[in-house]
Amino acid sequence: MILTINHDTIKALLLIAPKSDIRYYLQGVCVDVRGDTVTLVATDGHRLLAVPVAADDIQSALEGTHILPREVLDAVKPAKYGKNAAPITITLVQPATYQDEQGRTCKPSIEVTVTGQTTATTKLIDGRFPDWRRVVPATASGVPAQFQPEYLGDWGRVAALLGAKGKGVTAVIHHNGDSGALVTFPTSEAIGVVMPCRVGANNETVQHPGLPAWARQA
Repeated sequence: MILTINHDTIKALLLIAPKSDIRYYLQGVCVDVRGDTVTLVATDGHRLLAVPVAADDIQSALEGTHILPREVLDAVKPAKYGKNAAPITITLVQPATYQDEQGRTCKPSIEVTVTGQTTATTKLIDGRFPDWRRVVPATASGVPAQFQPEYLGDWGRVAALLGAKGKGVTAVIHHNGDSGALVTFPTSEAIGVVMPCRVGANNETVQHPGLPAWARQA
């Protein structure tokens, strides 16, 4: 299977994937293959970004989830032609099964090659990526929530990397109370999820504090 991907899409996913985490299987980008649909997914447990991509070809043997380590995606930079960057190519190949000396059928590990200005061959992260579709909210309650400010800034950066331009709304958070909120992008099919944060003791509703005297109108 060959994926030809805009390098900015990789950069957007790596904004969400953690650089260091005890859950080592999150330190990369998951290639989720379901039928003829391929989705690239990154999550740090608090945020998630899923981007559908087109495959140059689909191999049924590759159905499932395959985690690419962020180190190789960070290391391979795109070739540039003037101001334009060429796409990154990710190739996943499932070698043919073979019989060992005892006559047992063996299935070799998937081989991964990432090509840009340079080429790197790597192994997949040996771990189980979370079932990300289970945390994507199908509806929104509309109940407002609080979010980490740095997360909100990152969604703006993700939107820009996914093609948003100008000063209009580039990412929309669909408030969902204490549950995860869906994030959509007017210029992209990608979706995100962001978890709200607790504010105040015992997670009670934070009341408006009122204006201090120095901020009131005369």
